[in-house]
Amino acid sequence: MIFIFYISIILTIAYTLLILFYLIGWIMIKPFEIKDCKEYNSFTILIPVRNEENAIVKCLNDIMHQNYPENKFEIIVINDHSTDATTLVVEKFQKQYSLFNIQLVQMNNDASQRKLKKAAISYGISFAKNEYIILTDADCERGKEWLSTINNFVIQTKAKMIYAPVEFNAATLFEKIQAMEFAALVGIGAAAIRLKNPNMCSAANLVFEKSVFNEVEGYKGYDGLASGDDEFLMHKVFKKYPGKVHFLRNIKAVVYTSANKTLTELADQRRRWVSKSMKYENRYITAILAGAYLFNVSIVLNLFIDFKFGLIQLCVKTFVELIFIYSVLNFFKQKKYILLLPLAEVFHIIYVIIIGIRANIGTYIWKGRKVK
Repeated sequence: MIFIFYISIILTIAYTLLILFYLIGWIMIKPFEIKDCKEYNSFTILIPVRNEENAIVKCLNDIMHQNYPENKFEIIVINDHSTDATTLVVEKFQKQYSLFNIQLVQMNNDASQRKLKKAAISYGISFAKNEYIILTDADCERGKEWLSTINNFVIQTKAKMIYAPVEFNAATLFEKIQAMEFAALVGIGAAAIRLKNPNMCSAANLVFEKSVFNEVEGYKGYDGLASGDDEFLMHKVFKKYPGKVHFLRNIKAVVYTSANKTLTELADQRRRWVSKSMKYENRYITAILAGAYLFNVSIVLNLFIDFKFGLIQLCVKTFVELIFIYSVLNFFKQKKYILLLPLAEVFHIIYVIIIGIRANIGTYIWKGRKVK
């Protein structure tokens, strides 16, 4: 019992310092100021799709109506063996917007191209005519200044890779809890980049140079994993160009995506995310994930062993996270979600413990595929 007590104290202190460390990193990221600019880079926007017939039209419409010269960007939709009407929907859209450069490429049926999303992205990049690649997802929405904001940031920073913000749309209580948690994850990823210890990002809004992708050999070494099409690539680019990976802190660069509707969807998504936790080349990331996991476990254990101490741990966790998450939510204009934090803490601790175990065993279904 004494051993558990002292380990719990160490975990609590370490977790508190970690979140405060991220808070400092987040504060250090200066809000990006858009400057008057007449220079327009050419972009290739990649959208890997699998069974997205209900989402792809909205995504393409948003991109078509950007306040950006139409001859300065192309769109490549990579159909990753969809079994619904995605192909027909995209082809119809192509005819409707025939003046725009929209390509639809089909993944082949050979085994070499059945390596999930990474293979689709790599295949799409091989068709890209422009140096700057923007990855996004079919279920994402964006404002009209999205592309011009990215362009402005590229010009000012000369970045090799840019992680731009992603936000969850939320209507129900369940979705709002997810939106708050995901905002915190975006904030952690952004802060870690600023502190020169990058850990996470999202391929829903990721920009990089095609030449750099080829230089680091894309996803080589990780292409057999179901997840990590964003983070592993960022780690490779950062290793090569540590001063040229940035987070774009401007609300006009946000893309909006849907939160999970059910617990099953959430569990499968998080299992996919966590399944790569033992594959990081930088072991400090695995260590941080393991430490955070053990901290959550210690709270539950202590609530049974020594309720008062377990409650103190929970209060410390809630307080330090409140400070950090509120700052991030303020950027996303979601400050009111902070009121859900006490409820979210209970939910978060339980699902983190369960997912942490299940993510590394067995298989699950993602986009109609059984993956490990």
